[in-house]
Amino acid sequence: MSCRPPTNSTYLVIGQDLFSISEYVTSQYNYSLHQHMNSTGNGTANVVDEGVQSISSFVPSAFMVYTDLETLKGLWEPTDYGSGVEYADGALDLFPSSPPNNNQNNPHGNNARSSSTGIQIGLWLSGARGCTSIAMGEMDGKIELLVAYLERTRASKIFLRLGYEFDNPSFGYSEDPAMYILAFRKIVADCRRKLSEEARGRVLFVWHSWAAPMAESLTLDSFYPGDEFVDWIGVSIFQQVFPWSPYWGGKMEDVERVLDFAHEHDKPTIIAESTPFGGIELKEASDDTKAFLANNEYDHDDWDRWFGKVLDVIDRYDVSMWCYINCDWESQPMWHNIGFGETRLSSNPNVMSQWHERIIKNKNERRFLASGSLETCGTPGTMHLGETNNEANGKGAFGLPSFFSFILVPFVVASGAFFVPYFILGGHKTKRGQSSDKERKPLLSNMDE
Repeated sequence: MSCRPPTNSTYLVIGQDLFSISEYVTSQYNYSLHQHMNSTGNGTANVVDEGVQSISSFVPSAFMVYTDLETLKGLWEPTDYGSGVEYADGALDLFPSSPPNNNQNNPHGNNARSSSTGIQIGLWLSGARGCTSIAMGEMDGKIELLVAYLERTRASKIFLRLGYEFDNPSFGYSEDPAMYILAFRKIVADCRRKLSEEARGRVLFVWHSWAAPMAESLTLDSFYPGDEFVDWIGVSIFQQVFPWSPYWGGKMEDVERVLDFAHEHDKPTIIAESTPFGGIELKEASDDTKAFLANNEYDHDDWDRWFGKVLDVIDRYDVSMWCYINCDWESQPMWHNIGFGETRLSSNPNVMSQWHERIIKNKNERRFLASGSLETCGTPGTMHLGETNNEANGKGAFGLPSFFSFILVPFVVASGAFFVPYFILGGHKTKRGQSSDKERKPLLSNMDE
């Protein structure tokens, strides 16, 4: 089961910390209420007749969170790396959408609430060093704990990004791409073998490229675990759509190379991390960006400059999932003065208005899908943003942008020479089935250098 949505449909995901997720949903709801009151004149119109939407109508198809295999913090218990609270279970509790399940056979536990919303998890593997430990079996206990979480989570679907942005030269995986492949395959094989049949149907494994220059002589094929181990292929989009993007930050051809690779392998695509670097209004733009804008004629519309170009990519490649990071980066200690800026949609009236027209109300050919859409993913009749439960036959959902992703940059580690038994490489082919602050500093921090 690939969970690919219908043609011209895209799952919306929001991240990347608990507060930013909550702010997105509540601000969209607040905006819709004011739009309704403005349209009725006095705000006293009949709720049913005028179609006032509930807050649940603005919950995205999934939430985006992060953890690392060494600690698994941020899944069933909260943690804060200085970038806001990461808490997968807490995100699912923000806007509960399903009643308690009293079935004795409920895999989530008696009286547990299942959720109509999915989660997209970025799992940090600590570069080649960490991948070596995984391949040699030294992390088997942690994989068991990961399996236990995947088994019991209330999320409707789980998209697990293993060693996200593997081709970022600063993340350490480029030191030994073969070891990354081994680690990816082992985690996938172990999960598929140990999860129940029901849970296996809810977990999808994502191979996520940073879509920017790799280390010399490496290609996407250097890191690819193989079609039977990869369910979805992901890409990051930050500054690549800007004409002033530096070489190291990637260009549009880097994004297109990954999406073309996914098409060749017939895999659904996910924009796994995205946000307009520099901020929606470019208030944290680098000196090089300011110089470019001063010396060149360029469209300064806050929507078209970044969002419009990302939507063009989504349409051209029929991207299946879009994850948007809705965040006031400057307010978070880890990201302060890094250059991400303010990317909350609610911070800009024009962007908020355009978002509601094009994403929430779906006033275009593409449909953006919300909470509930992943419960029956890959089938016709998936719920769109802005639909009520009745409109979608009981499956509530509406679109939310979420480019919520981290650009966690670990220190570069040199991998040692280890003998890896051949069975690890292909032993499970027949089965379908704690990072430091230094490690999490983004490569984007050298934008001005």
